[in-house]
Amino acid sequence: MKVVLTGEGSDEIWSGYLYFGDCKDKMDLQNENRRILNAVQHANLARCDRMTMAHSLEARVPFFDVENLAQAMAVDPEAKLMLNGKCEKHMLRTMYKDVIPEEVVWRTKAMQCEGVGMSWVKTLQDHISNNLVTDEEYSKRAAQFPSNTPQTKEEFYYRKIFEKHYSGCEQFVWVWPEGCRAGGASFKSKQYTREGLVDTTSLKKGFGLAKYIIQ
Repeated sequence: MKVVLTGEGSDEIWSGYLYFGDCKDKMDLQNENRRILNAVQHANLARCDRMTMAHSLEARVPFFDVENLAQAMAVDPEAKLMLNGKCEKHMLRTMYKDVIPEEVVWRTKAMQCEGVGMSWVKTLQDHISNNLVTDEEYSKRAAQFPSNTPQTKEEFYYRKIFEKHYSGCEQFVWVWPEGCRAGGASFKSKQYTREGLVDTTSLKKGFGLAKYIIQ
């Protein structure tokens, strides 16, 4: 297989992340879609291109078709708000509800770190905090890493691994304020912090329990 299709871009133009549930104003939502859409070249698209080409695989991104982008962003953002029980990407899901199996089309959006399950991220963070990074070591993080200083023990641990292999390469394009996608939104989000999704039980709908979603 040499070519694959990916879903990159669907979340940016159809309000696909769970933190959009905290947005109640349609123009705030439209502006947030624009903000993360403009940043995708430094994040999702760069990752997609590098990871696929590293394996001689060509990834194509149909959601970034220019005509599709224009039509999606011309939709009244009021229709994209997660109000009255609507889930994330509700309009997009509705378009394919007669084509894609119910348990797939209505499952909850899970970002990369959430696709591993509801408890694994917290388990990993606890293991790092309790076994791999001491309080004393973490207290000296600013002196060790004055540029883009790690803000959690998990970040500190990954940064050490990075420095071991790519010493002196800590400068990068700063994509997400406060270390998470939701951090730069004009509306306050209760869903995400830099450590991940606050309430992971909402992901249970992503495990085939489509009947729990209001359509």
